[in-house]
Amino acid sequence: MLTEELYRRLRGSEMAERASHAIMVCTVDPDGSPRPAMLSYFEVAAPDRHNLRLAVYNDSRTCANMRERGRATLIIVEAGLVCYVSGSVAELVPAMRDAPYNAKLNLRIEQVLFDEASPDLEPGSHVTGGITYGPRTPGALERALAVLAELLEG
Repeated sequence: MLTEELYRRLRGSEMAERASHAIMVCTVDPDGSPRPAMLSYFEVAAPDRHNLRLAVYNDSRTCANMRERGRATLIIVEAGLVCYVSGSVAELVPAMRDAPYNAKLNLRIEQVLFDEASPDLEPGSHVTGGITYGPRTPGALERALAVLAELLEG
């Protein structure tokens, strides 16, 4: 289950603060190799504290891995925060209404782990930032907001 702080970050209401931050997703390829990919806060949304909705390119290896193995781990890294959210994945729709190139998937949360340096072994050490990207064009931002709204629909 998401903590209150994670739920607040992922419910889609604080996009001004999160619009340039990326979330890593890790799946497993058929040969057992890890497959990392990046999503934005416009492509990950928490409708409640037990589920995350994901918008993933429907023709990507990442999406195929989730369909075939039904598992994923999200890696959220920001200043002062590192956590891993793992669970089972099921496809809700193969092509989203507002972004037909994305599948809409549901990740049922099974585990949330927080990671931080040991205060005894690495006193004062902490994460100072995460992965960020440049601003979206107005048209891309409008599309991203539509995808986020569709993820949060019942």
